[in-house]
Amino acid sequence: MDHAKANETQNPGETDRIIAEEQERLLESPLFVRSPVLSRLLQFLVEHRLRGGRSSPKAYAIATEALGRSEDFDPAVDSYPRVMVGRLRTLLDRYYADTPWIHRLRVPQGSYEVVVQHRVAPPARSADEAETQDDVKAAAGADGAGAPRVPGAAGRRAATGPRYGRWVVALVLLVLALFTLWTLRSGPDRLFVSDPVPVPLLEVSAPVAGSTPPSRALARALDGKLRDGLRRFDLVDLLSAKTPGAATPRIADYRLDASLVRNLAGDAEVTLVLNRVADQRAIWSQQIRVTDQETPEFSAIEPAIAQVAGDYGVIVRDQIQRQPDNFSPGFPCLAQFNRMRQMRSTPIATQVAACLRATLKRDRRDPVALAALSLLRFGDWQPQRMTPAGHEAFGEARAVALQAYESSPNSAAGLFAMARANFYVANCSGGNTMGDAALRLNPYDADMSGFLGLFKITCGQAVEGEALLRRSLVLDDSYPGVPAVTLAFILSQRGDQAEAGLILDKMPSPSNMEPQYMMVRAIVLARQGNVAAGQAQWRRLLEYTRQPPNAAPETVLGRFMITPVVIQRASAALRDSGVVPAKPAA
Repeated sequence: MDHAKANETQNPGETDRIIAEEQERLLESPLFVRSPVLSRLLQFLVEHRLRGGRSSPKAYAIATEALGRSEDFDPAVDSYPRVMVGRLRTLLDRYYADTPWIHRLRVPQGSYEVVVQHRVAPPARSADEAETQDDVKAAAGADGAGAPRVPGAAGRRAATGPRYGRWVVALVLLVLALFTLWTLRSGPDRLFVSDPVPVPLLEVSAPVAGSTPPSRALARALDGKLRDGLRRFDLVDLLSAKTPGAATPRIADYRLDASLVRNLAGDAEVTLVLNRVADQRAIWSQQIRVTDQETPEFSAIEPAIAQVAGDYGVIVRDQIQRQPDNFSPGFPCLAQFNRMRQMRSTPIATQVAACLRATLKRDRRDPVALAALSLLRFGDWQPQRMTPAGHEAFGEARAVALQAYESSPNSAAGLFAMARANFYVANCSGGNTMGDAALRLNPYDADMSGFLGLFKITCGQAVEGEALLRRSLVLDDSYPGVPAVTLAFILSQRGDQAEAGLILDKMPSPSNMEPQYMMVRAIVLARQGNVAAGQAQWRRLLEYTRQPPNAAPETVLGRFMITPVVIQRASAALRDSGVVPAKPAA
């Protein structure tokens, strides 16, 4: 009989007390606080045990009562309970590996039952181990007279002390030399530059599905859709199968698990769970209902692809949350760049510029870093357009965009960097050509769809532009920014204040602190009949741009907008809505 089970049989009341106390400690620990799904699962298994369940709960009960699955869950075709219990075992092992314990909770392999494991006494030292430890103590200690004791082997080691002393001195000198090199390497004038930190490696597990031929075929289609979409993003690498003779592959940083369950009507429920491999924590999950007409294309999961791997998607946000001050060259720098785009600040922009240049110092042809530096310099140019510093920033932004394109003319990053540069000089033909090509390479990129839609509207292609703005918000509306504001402005101009207001209401902070948002919110409020609130919003914008109360809207908008025609349209809307006074008659 299992040792843990034997102890429980002898004293079941004591065992229940231990289980309840250990559950309380576990649920209060940081590991379980950060894993709400596994916390619920542990709580369910413990409660089942304490209610008198002396056998394992069924997989169906675990799925529907602990893991939130619907009543049509079929354990014969979906292994989700088994997978999650396996992760619970791993998390329990991690907790007790770092925590002293006399007894601990276990879920034995092949079972869903919680049991108590009691720590046994440590094994006695062997005679050789005892002698070795006594020798070490003797060499390090002293007798009552203060003279060192040197018995046996310890005495022989002590007799060779001078030779070991020389080795210690040499080792210390080597450490100092290496520290000096590291200091020079890390300073502003580094002797050499380290390799940039690579982008995270993502493993896509084969989707779990039923055993029927249609289910297996749909699982293969789902797997293909996920891999095809995720591979198009620059800030994630997909783990590929190891080829014979190749070096040992990197261990994945994240793992995306998928399961697919079909109902009698042919519709499917797809569950996606993104796990951080380092601590086996599920950091994102989503359930998606896919109709029979939407298979096998699985277009309904495209937003999930965008939200996992996008420029400021789940993986990038996880990097920032775990290492908020990491500006190392490579992926950490690119993650910080995309965070900065949500709310630009001068100190962060300076750090990002430095780490982008350090990234390019190692690989001057990196199209992603080049595209990021180009956009950063365009951002530097906007508030200083009429100054020498602004002219310098604009010139470098265009030159770096061209370098990104020339370095990688068949990448979405290189193409879109050049498309943006063309739009900024009012070359609509060149911008549309390259922007459309970039979007064909990555139709799942919400950021690219949104800004291409904005550019097309600026160039007079209102229908195509609006469609792209809506596509951007469908793919990822968690950090909508300028695309959402632009769409709200278009709807307001059309007279649809209700939908425009709804879009603005959904915008999270810090997007609702941007000047574009304040401007459009002022117009929408005034057109909804609340002119006073619109005027109050305009006063906030005047304070933000440090303009006097009587400043003309063209002057105010010129502080953060580029295109003259857009400034004219927005100024007219501000006057027509009553936010600012009408122009005096000539």
